[in-house]
Amino acid sequence: MNTIAAAFVILAAIAALVWTQYRDVLARRAQRNRYVAGIFPLVDDPQLITSAADFPVVTGRYRGHEARIEPHTDTISVRKLPSLWLLITVREALPIKATLGVMMRPRNVEYWSPFDTLTTDLERPVNWPEGANIRTDAADGGGGLRRLIEPHLDFLRDPRGKEILITPKGVRFTWLAEEGERGAYMVLRQAKFSGDPLDPELVRGLIERCLAVVAAAKAGAT
Repeated sequence: MNTIAAAFVILAAIAALVWTQYRDVLARRAQRNRYVAGIFPLVDDPQLITSAADFPVVTGRYRGHEARIEPHTDTISVRKLPSLWLLITVREALPIKATLGVMMRPRNVEYWSPFDTLTTDLERPVNWPEGANIRTDAADGGGGLRRLIEPHLDFLRDPRGKEILITPKGVRFTWLAEEGERGAYMVLRQAKFSGDPLDPELVRGLIERCLAVVAAAKAGAT
């Protein structure tokens, strides 16, 4: 084979590889769009925020409140299967000054949460589940916010319940939607999930929890 023919073979192989990767990117993007498509009817004026590296985010209005549904792929912990977190946020100004975070079983790699920036640890009430870590950014004003968590201890007891975050700007619940497939991660170090669409009723329930905390904060439950 002469030099020109060899060059053509190499270029053809490179082109085939690029096309295969591009096709895989398009397929993955389409699959991720389908993952969240079923929750569009939950919110008014749904908006899709796409990402080249992760699942798209859905925003909209739920019963008049600003809601954000964010699936987030977490691969930072090398000794654990990838996690697909579901961050559900209701953004609304609340009559509180402190931030309170409750994190279940923290591993100190929750980079997607402000929990590590909260400076004061609070005592865990005896009726709360073990593994619940409570922090605030205002020792003299954050403790009362624990009362807002009391109706949601069942969320914290569920192995998939990860975090409840209450801030002056709104409320967020974080849920473990899926863990990555072991084979894809162990062999290829890829974060591959089942592909099943996101359950609208799961999302509705988490938004309702956010709204319940918002309502309690506005009612002066702290």
